[in-house]
Amino acid sequence: MRADARRNRQRLIVAATHLILETGGEPPRDAVAARAGVGIATLYRNFPERQDLLRAVVLDVLDRTIAAGHTALAEDGDAALSGYLHAAIDNGMGVVNIIRPLLDQTEWPERTRAAAQVLDQLLHRAKQSGAISQRITGEDITYAAIRFSRPLAIGLDRQDEQDIAHRQLDHYLAGLAADV
Repeated sequence: MRADARRNRQRLIVAATHLILETGGEPPRDAVAARAGVGIATLYRNFPERQDLLRAVVLDVLDRTIAAGHTALAEDGDAALSGYLHAAIDNGMGVVNIIRPLLDQTEWPERTRAAAQVLDQLLHRAKQSGAISQRITGEDITYAAIRFSRPLAIGLDRQDEQDIAHRQLDHYLAGLAADV
């Protein structure tokens, strides 16, 4: 694939991700093309079927979030899990929850394994450092990340949504260390 075609494909994925988070659902394809700054023909050339675009969005978000987990593993135990969860918000993890019901195929075993491995390592380090309680599970963290990443659907712009999500995530993480 040519470099400009690869850039256009990525611009379409990013545009779709942002629109999904803004609207709380599947955006019209012409809106995705317009947001990406490309023609509708470019969108259809890259994603002939609606499922192709939605799947590409989910896989892109998952891949970027897994990569952020690997980057976070280079940080110390207290900051690693927090860094990973904040990156999940910035990467748009909320789209996975929003568009999953629209997808025909919702299993990504290789990504699921990779995400679980990264999260297990991050949780282990956070528990060892005392940043979170021993009782916290990967499922707890996964569902929290999805909740914080999902738009509030009250008309806030994307940056306000993210600012609120980051603040609430910090409060959540501070509460995880308490053993009550």
